[in-house]
Amino acid sequence: MAVTQILAALIGLYFICGGIAILRDRKVMAGMMESLIDQPVLGYLGGVMAFAIGGTILAVHSLWTGWLAGFVTLVGWVALAEGVLLIAAREPFLRIVSKLKLDNRFGTILSLGIIALGGVLLAASLL
Repeated sequence: MAVTQILAALIGLYFICGGIAILRDRKVMAGMMESLIDQPVLGYLGGVMAFAIGGTILAVHSLWTGWLAGFVTLVGWVALAEGVLLIAAREPFLRIVSKLKLDNRFGTILSLGIIALGGVLLAASLL
């Protein structure tokens, strides 16, 4: 299995799990942003993890040769950028992101979209 397919499968599974988590615990997920703002060490550690994941994806995979490879690379860049923002500008970044209200209808639609995208990535990785 090629690196693109392996990363797409992992990202797909992550999206499916994350979408289910939002769907099942929308109020908890919505409150998580406030926790990251109120507890700087959690925001910093989250930033370090996102930076490491994004950097690792980009270190082993920086391809734009098809939609799947491009999407995997894009996820790497987004994770890296999220890590940089959480480390360097945690509070302003989280204040903006926390405006996304996950505990209402938008959260339901978003979570279903994330689950569907995860399914597409997982299916495409198996082809």
